[in-house]
Amino acid sequence: MRKIIPLSPTKVRRSSRCMTLIAVSDDQKNLSNIVEGAVGNNVLIWPTRLLIVTRLSLRELHHLRKSLSVSNAMVMELTKNSRRCGVYMYLPYSHRVVLSAVWKESTGLDVYEDQQLFPNKFKKLRDGAEMIVAGNKLLPHLEIQEVVKESGRGREFLFSGPMIMLLQILATNINFTYSLVQSSDGSWGFLFPNGTWNGIIGMILKKEVDFALGPFGISYIRSRVIDYTNQLVVDYGQILGRRGNVEVDPWGFLMPLSPSIWAATFGTLILIFTVAVVIRRIDRHTGLSLSKLSPTTYIQAFLQQDIVVPPDSGWEKVLLGSWLLCIMILLQCYSSNLITLLAVRHVREPYQYVRDVLDDAKVKMLWVANTAYAQYLSNVDSGIFYEVAEAGKRGKIRFIPAAEYEMTVNELVSRGDYVLLYPLLMMKMFLTEDYMDKGNCKFYVSKETFLPVTFCMVVPKYSPLRGPINEGIRAVVEGGFYDYWLKNSFANAKSCKKPPTKITIMEPLSLANLWGMFVLLVGGYLASFVVLCLEISGEKILRFSSSSTR
Repeated sequence: MRKIIPLSPTKVRRSSRCMTLIAVSDDQKNLSNIVEGAVGNNVLIWPTRLLIVTRLSLRELHHLRKSLSVSNAMVMELTKNSRRCGVYMYLPYSHRVVLSAVWKESTGLDVYEDQQLFPNKFKKLRDGAEMIVAGNKLLPHLEIQEVVKESGRGREFLFSGPMIMLLQILATNINFTYSLVQSSDGSWGFLFPNGTWNGIIGMILKKEVDFALGPFGISYIRSRVIDYTNQLVVDYGQILGRRGNVEVDPWGFLMPLSPSIWAATFGTLILIFTVAVVIRRIDRHTGLSLSKLSPTTYIQAFLQQDIVVPPDSGWEKVLLGSWLLCIMILLQCYSSNLITLLAVRHVREPYQYVRDVLDDAKVKMLWVANTAYAQYLSNVDSGIFYEVAEAGKRGKIRFIPAAEYEMTVNELVSRGDYVLLYPLLMMKMFLTEDYMDKGNCKFYVSKETFLPVTFCMVVPKYSPLRGPINEGIRAVVEGGFYDYWLKNSFANAKSCKKPPTKITIMEPLSLANLWGMFVLLVGGYLASFVVLCLEISGEKILRFSSSSTR
């Protein structure tokens, strides 16, 4: 006795493109178990062909109409004498059954001119269909605006954007009408620890919608429960931050020279002064008169005060001349750079890399909840985004609902203590003229890009609609139409795409810009006054002590 080993659904699906399943039975219950079981276990995916050979009438197979209409199936109805039979096809989204071919014992198989065996009946729906399509607001791809009725009752929404243009093309090509719905929580889909999905993906799994616009970012976790269409666009994550104000740093007079130059200058001055003091003490003990200059002469030269050089100070003239040359070059560089810095004002864009955000304890991150990025962040186990996830556990991340995305980002990022990490195309709306601050660009995007994401539409797992939708998407994307629609969506974003970070100002300087200089000057006067008081009091103490000794 030969043992029959049943094939698993996975093995059937792998070989589905070259497989035809033939079910021969006159038993209604047996056929129901075969067809419903194959459809329920996703064995009958679209490339798998199913041929049912039976003497049952089409009326007796009516309970299988729904399953046979969504699968690549045909029914061969045998007559009682088996000398003639018809080959029928169930149309999707319809109650009609079409006769595609007739087999006769005398002439063989005769296929009608406008028909074929196992056609792609979803490529063009003959009787049309009314489909429910899901979509959430996601600029620039999909815009949703609430329309106020004249009666004031009920809520209506106006859908627009590149995704709607693409949907209209698909509806025309495939021949269907549609109604648009949104997810109740405004999210696209997130897998929770208990294994449930929310958002649009949850609606697809519950069979509440036929397919969804999105676009959705591709992720492995999502691909296990839904199918992605051809790609629409590839985007990269960047950081959106608040641009600094255009102002002069009151301590900017220290900026013409770097800290290392300041340190080298004062270090050299201290070294020369120390050498002069040591030589002067040697002169006192030996009487050689090696030094003719006071040690303070080098400090006076640095402060551009008058100095007197004795004619017989040979080696000190060389040392002092070298010191004066260095001071002259240093002061020329300082004055020219200071003039430039006072005329050119910088606009700070501090967070150019994810590392900058992690290292700054004053700033927090915004992530949009229930997205592919949020799902990735919840499962990452290494790299810099693992550090980001760990920082989120310490309160450095705030997840914002997708429905409140625009309002929350504009409010929090504008304060300067939050930054948004999100794909660039979705953040471009904040770089338009609508978000300018007194005519100036309010936000900026970082130089660093990270986490590239491919965006697509989604359909139920193994849905036959995927093929026709892919053909329409391929034509639109390869023709450049989708990119053209995206660019037109943000036509006024060019002025803030790469705003200048250096601005030349031609206006008088005010005390608000230069108060640091005056603080330093007054501080020097106060310090000199304190030293003078100490010298006077010290002189009086010495005189009093000498008189008391006498």
